[in-house]
Parts: sequence; structure tokens; C-alpha cells
Amino acid sequence: MSLRRVRLEMGLSQQGLAKKLGVDQSTISNWESGRTDLTHVQMFEIMLICGKDIFAAYLGFLPERDDTSSQEEQKDSVKKQD
Repeated sequence: MSLRRVRLEMGLSQQGLAKKLGVDQSTISNWESGRTDLTHVQMFEIMLICGKDIFAAYLGFLPERDDTSSQEEQKDSVKKQD
């Protein structure tokens, strides 16, 4: 999940988010463009301001796991060991 996407979902401009965070608009621009990196604390603060689930946002890059396919893989693995 990108900062830009979160900001746009909230209907905020870079200036609007910057005001909420107490930083300059250029800071938001630098974060979004990758010129500078967010710290974990800054990311946490943004997620709180935007009302996002911190855990889901932070780990959102992980693929969803389908429990049924996982069980099938475990069964296949056991069969191969026999």
C-alpha cells in the first residue's frame, strides 16, 4: 500500500496530509516519490490519522493464504514422505 494511495483514498491533497502531520508539503512529495523514506513512526502516525488498520497496512504486501489449499499441500507432503 502506497502513501499516495492512502492519501487519495482519504481525499487529501499532499498539502492536506502535510498539515495533519505537521510537516511541509514537500516532505509528502519526497515520501511519495521515494526521494526520502518514511520511518516506522511516521508510517504509524499516517495510518492512525487515516484510520487504517496498522497491522493490515504494514503487512498488506503479503499474499492472502487460502486455508484449503494449504491443507491440500500438507496432505500431499505427507503422502510423498510415506
